[in-house]
Amino acid sequence: MKYFTPDVLKPSEKTLRLIKQVAYTYRSAKFADGTTVSYCLN
Repeated sequence: MKYFTPDVLKPSEKTLRLIKQVAYTYRSAKFADGTTVSYCLN
């Protein structure tokens, strides 16, 4: 059985920039009644 290690998975700089951009603009809000809403800022 093969195991994935950090050496195997090395995303490109372009992929890392995209992940950082999505993480920066992603937000979620939890309301008093317990519901959670996710949204993305542009």
